[in-house]
Amino acid sequence: MTRRIKSIIAIAAACAAAIACTFISACTSRNGRDGKDMDFYDVFEAVNAEREAAGEEPYTVSQFVKEYFGYISEEAEQAITEKAVMNRSLLSAVTVITESKSGSVFNAKYSMAAGAGVIVDMDDEGNAYIVTNAHVVYNSDLKQYSSTIYAYLYGSDVAGTDYIVTNSGIQNVNGIPSSDISIAGVSLTYDLAVLKVSGSEVLERSNAVKAKFAQDEVFAVGERVYAVGNPLWEGLSVSTGIISRDSEVISLELSDADYRVMRTDAAINSGNSGGGLFNMDGEIVAIVNSGATTDTEGNDVDNMSYALPSSYARRIVQSMIDRYEQTGKVSYSVSKAQLGVSCTVADSYAEYDGESGETLIKQSMEVYSVSGAASGVLRQGDILKGFSVGVAQSPIKDGAYEQRKSEFTVPEDESYSVARHYFTVPVTRDYIVSDAMFSVRTGDTVELEIERGGKTYYAYITYSDNSYFKTFG
Repeated sequence: MTRRIKSIIAIAAACAAAIACTFISACTSRNGRDGKDMDFYDVFEAVNAEREAAGEEPYTVSQFVKEYFGYISEEAEQAITEKAVMNRSLLSAVTVITESKSGSVFNAKYSMAAGAGVIVDMDDEGNAYIVTNAHVVYNSDLKQYSSTIYAYLYGSDVAGTDYIVTNSGIQNVNGIPSSDISIAGVSLTYDLAVLKVSGSEVLERSNAVKAKFAQDEVFAVGERVYAVGNPLWEGLSVSTGIISRDSEVISLELSDADYRVMRTDAAINSGNSGGGLFNMDGEIVAIVNSGATTDTEGNDVDNMSYALPSSYARRIVQSMIDRYEQTGKVSYSVSKAQLGVSCTVADSYAEYDGESGETLIKQSMEVYSVSGAASGVLRQGDILKGFSVGVAQSPIKDGAYEQRKSEFTVPEDESYSVARHYFTVPVTRDYIVSDAMFSVRTGDTVELEIERGGKTYYAYITYSDNSYFKTFG
């Protein structure tokens, strides 16, 4: 039974002769950065900063609550933790309103759409990067990107008060003006976009905070999550649920390509597009982008919504930010390193972990064919066991099946605000290597742990050749 998948932006269209609009600005004396009071998260982050400085693992929110508030019941602990985490996430969320114009100067037609976004990087001077969906900023009917984009923070996001929808476009009142927002990067194939906010007084005087992506490669079914979005133009709000399925493939009208998503039963409606799906530590596990509405027979489909997992979303986002920082130009595509192998799932099974209470799918990936970067490095029948992105301190010959070399390192690179550039992951699912390839940069060396003939080897590929990369629009 085929499901009808739709993107979930809220759209309003208006047609009118072009008239001059007076855009109203409003200022308040609010400046959260001047306050001296310490709230829950201030203490939480200060404690974790001290722990990290001492070489200790940072607390999760629930661990912090138990440690600093003493013994409380599980129900009370969960309530305190979830309330604090969700309210914090509201400060990293934005309503995104876009406007597209067509027609002649004297008979202009305006189309408005509403979605959501997440602040993933910001400073104290009103500069930030916001993640949203490509279909929030791209009008597929007009085949053009939105000419005007506004963003509204929680508390200043009410239609009719903070912005007004008119026949001649959006009248901004309390939002981040379009003059401060531009597209930094976008990929229609992966339905992701990054917005650059530059020198916004609205953002500078706000209490906004940035959110962090979860660094997990796989997620467990049943994990509690919550979505923050702008359903039906009604302002930013929270809905809760679980991860219903950790990985599946769908298609969307925006692109001819199929792509991987996770499914959630959290309430998702028009206007949630581009908003974050968070875990109970306040980390972004996915970017919400679509929902199933009806099947081919017209029957309603309930509680089946989809989001782009952070395992590749965070890497695409970082790639877009890196490229914009380096060139200062908008990129309408994303570059992905190609390993050059086709794999088959040699073994797939579900395993329950009694300690974590999670049932995870484990897969064994066997190389079926080899080309490109992997030529002379991997062979048919190799089993991929591990994958690392790092730096070769001295040249490592491609195709040399040797034990781990001391010249290869995986450094900790804190300069990447959204995701670490260098990492090591075990290959336990069919998508892990594919997602990881978005992190590979020119000059990086990839280390592959492989099993061949019952023995373990380490092989190396250095990505110095542009032909090893593929561009996706």
